[in-house]
Amino acid sequence: MRLVYFLLLSAALVGCATTKLPSSATMRVPATFDFSPPSRAQIGAANMTVALIRPTFVSKEPEYLVPPYSEMATSMGNDFEEMLTAKGFTIRGPFGSRDEMVYNDKTTSDFAIEVSIDLRHNYNRKYATVANWGTLVNQNANTNFYKMNGEITFSGDLIITASSPQYGEKLWKKNIHLQPQSFTYSGSAKWTSVPGMADELKQDNVVYNTIARELEKYYQGALSLC
Repeated sequence: MRLVYFLLLSAALVGCATTKLPSSATMRVPATFDFSPPSRAQIGAANMTVALIRPTFVSKEPEYLVPPYSEMATSMGNDFEEMLTAKGFTIRGPFGSRDEMVYNDKTTSDFAIEVSIDLRHNYNRKYATVANWGTLVNQNANTNFYKMNGEITFSGDLIITASSPQYGEKLWKKNIHLQPQSFTYSGSAKWTSVPGMADELKQDNVVYNTIARELEKYYQGALSLC
């Protein structure tokens, strides 16, 4: 009798939950964004000092604030520092913005480099409904759960801008066009309402792993063009 009561109570609680991962939930595999420059010059060989501004996304989409997108931006700053060092430049920073640079950083740097990630996406997201058996014991529970799936296409540009460290005037600007890349995904989490992509990335490891692997490939392709 106790077992039956426990099972009914569990079903009722499940019916009230906002999300539910399957019992065999997939482990999250952290994204690895790492690019190695093909050749290296002697340190300081260029006889120029560059102030590096941390890369940021042009668009302020909510998902760009969470992994793996946020990890991509952080790693890109590290790799641009490595690439510039490999070309013989001396690096100052990276800084969050030119305003963070102290007077000495501005006067001893030949120019500042700012990288903007203009990553555009096309989310063709869909959902499948899954019956919620918790309604058998809890009439107030949602009738259905939703499981997300669809196709995502990445496209965009890396925008590299050189400016005066002291005054901010633009010296030159380079746009690196990134070829579109499409892939499909299918989430594992059950939702009581259709979620945003940021929520999927935070709560569904299958979605995180799928997008992380595709971003890793996109990242390598983008930096190989720099």
